[in-house]
Amino acid sequence: MTKSTPRASLPLWRWDPFLVAVVLGLSIVAGIFQRLAVPVLSQVMVISLLVIAVAAALVLLAPFAIPRLRRDAEGSLTLTERTVLLPVADSSPRETFPVVDSARYQASIDAAYARGGGSQIAVLVPRATRWLRRDYRVAVDLTIGTRVYRAGFLPQQIDTHLDARLITPAERHEYVTVDARIHQIKRPYTLTVELPESLLRPEE
Repeated sequence: MTKSTPRASLPLWRWDPFLVAVVLGLSIVAGIFQRLAVPVLSQVMVISLLVIAVAAALVLLAPFAIPRLRRDAEGSLTLTERTVLLPVADSSPRETFPVVDSARYQASIDAAYARGGGSQIAVLVPRATRWLRRDYRVAVDLTIGTRVYRAGFLPQQIDTHLDARLITPAERHEYVTVDARIHQIKRPYTLTVELPESLLRPEE
């Protein structure tokens, strides 16, 4: 049994729905001040609110231009010369877990299956998020050569513990790899990963 670890979340200022609400809300308030036409005050407030709204819009749109800032899973892991993939060299018994949310990544899994078949190597990526969700998850990315295919996430009963454990190596560009299997030969695909007890065991 893993030790209970508080679930970490994406900061509110980086959460897309919050940023959209800020942009729309400030634009509406700026429009109200503009209609009030109070000398000096209206002009100052409109400019200030619009500046903040533009800043929020830039934070919202930046991930589309800069891949490493993307908050959703697609493209969050890029294999470079600095990336170190760590195979789990462990002879202890392994436990099989399902990969959840794979329904959202069927096209990605399809491409991985076409290139590598049913037996795959998966990279465990901490601090990943799902679209419109703030909670951090451990993503399961299938790797073939230098290509990365998002397949889903680890189940919630284990990913909180593993996210906390994997984040420090990830900051050094080191990622743990495990065996994964695609069980169908066509959509809808389901996947499982094999995690060794040493990885699931709480750190002392």
